[in-house]
Amino acid sequence: MTKYQFSKIKNVHYNFFSAERGFSSFPYNSLNCSFNTQDSYENILENRNLVKDMICLNDLFFINQIHSNKVFFLEDKKQLSSKLDVDGVVTNLKNLGLSILTADCAPIFFLDLNNDIIAACHAGWRGALNGIIENTINKMIEIGSLRKNILAIIGPTIQQHSYEIGNDLVIKIECTTEYKSKNKILVEKSKKYFFNLPLFIKHKLNLNEINNISDVEIDTYLNKNFFSYRRTTQNRKSDSLKKATGRQVSVIGLK
Repeated sequence: MTKYQFSKIKNVHYNFFSAERGFSSFPYNSLNCSFNTQDSYENILENRNLVKDMICLNDLFFINQIHSNKVFFLEDKKQLSSKLDVDGVVTNLKNLGLSILTADCAPIFFLDLNNDIIAACHAGWRGALNGIIENTINKMIEIGSLRKNILAIIGPTIQQHSYEIGNDLVIKIECTTEYKSKNKILVEKSKKYFFNLPLFIKHKLNLNEINNISDVEIDTYLNKNFFSYRRTTQNRKSDSLKKATGRQVSVIGLK
């Protein structure tokens, strides 16, 4: 199985898993971890158990991602069965993997090893524009983190050369502080606009005083080891298959 572990940090396990070598068959082949697909329940459960075994954590915690700016503090393992419509989660619990599902959006991990606090969030353009990043950081601060101690890691996501956007989104981005401070966030080529989501995220982090940032710089659209919603919808001819895209999982946990 291919997994992308950016680096090893004491007392933390975190992995950006690809779409490879799971149990699901076409069109979700093969390490699809999302129940919000038409893949079989049994395949998804086996995939999740495989991921849990690979990262050597006791439990995985999944949220129901809705492209929001809502963040949850997971403070008790009794909450593991909660079905939460949020896009960020913070915890100080050990042996528990915070799990983010993506297929072009960015998974972002946050680590404060001085205080044993971690977080994970799901950031597409909508969540990134509307505050999921700052809300995740602020939730960490609420439970004892200091901004100077927080490391942020941006996982596999669609990159600028693959991310053409429409005029409606261009207008929204041009109104942001991030765009005004760094115009490379949008690039125009042949009257088409391309959005740099990772760069936008980095400027969001900087504006929130998070300067220790790593980026794996993997393009989910071009790298076919990963699920990509945009690649699938553009390349599949059958309408019934265009939205049949799996989701890879990114997991972080304290040991």
